[in-house]
Amino acid sequence: MTDSVDEQTLRFANGLTHTVRAVTVEAPEFQVNVAGNDPWFATVRPEDEAAINLTIGGRCLLDLTVSFQCTLSQKHPYMLIERSQFGLRPHGGGEWLVRLDYEHHPAGNLPCSHLHVHAHRDAWTFLMTRDGKGSQRRAVRRRGAADKTPHVSDVHFPAGGPRLRPTLEDFLIMTIQDLGVDHTPNAMEALTQARADWRLEQTKSIVASSQDTAADVLRGLGWSVTPPDGYEPKPALPDWLYRY
Repeated sequence: MTDSVDEQTLRFANGLTHTVRAVTVEAPEFQVNVAGNDPWFATVRPEDEAAINLTIGGRCLLDLTVSFQCTLSQKHPYMLIERSQFGLRPHGGGEWLVRLDYEHHPAGNLPCSHLHVHAHRDAWTFLMTRDGKGSQRRAVRRRGAADKTPHVSDVHFPAGGPRLRPTLEDFLIMTIQDLGVDHTPNAMEALTQARADWRLEQTKSIVASSQDTAADVLRGLGWSVTPPDGYEPKPALPDWLYRY
């Protein structure tokens, strides 16, 4: 029997708490706030929307912010992520250093999973002051007439699409391996296992949405695969394969 969407979301929030506390045991607990039931909608954030403090060499230098907005799938009785954002900035405030955003239904020809890097380089500024005539985005086509200086953070770097996007665990491992963030002795083991669990769930979803392809691959490996009674091959590939 499938758990209710409330139970699924609470289990998801508990998993997030376990993930961040693998790095810093004093991280706040993630909580679920159901904001509506018709349609069902909930947010998952740390208690009091607090930042997760990260230390390097014992000094608190970074704040990690994490938020999720969740809805109920229209295709099956499961919670899905409508939006998420992981952000890293200097402790106590200031401009972001990097943000990883996900939009299940992005607007304006944006990649659904994308990275914002907050930095500066003259070569980027030079390129971004030109009218980008090839873009489908009006703001890019008219950049030459903009009233403000463009920033590298305006660029949406694609990050894996809806199924293969980086996880919170990837983001935390980056802070450990590239920035040297302090962590508990079992952090890497816990993070890599949680990431493997998420990837396995994504694999199941990919197979479920691409059954004909999965069957062909298994047959090519020597398996005997028989479709269930009444099954009709899908005339087209799943939509997620084409999403930016």
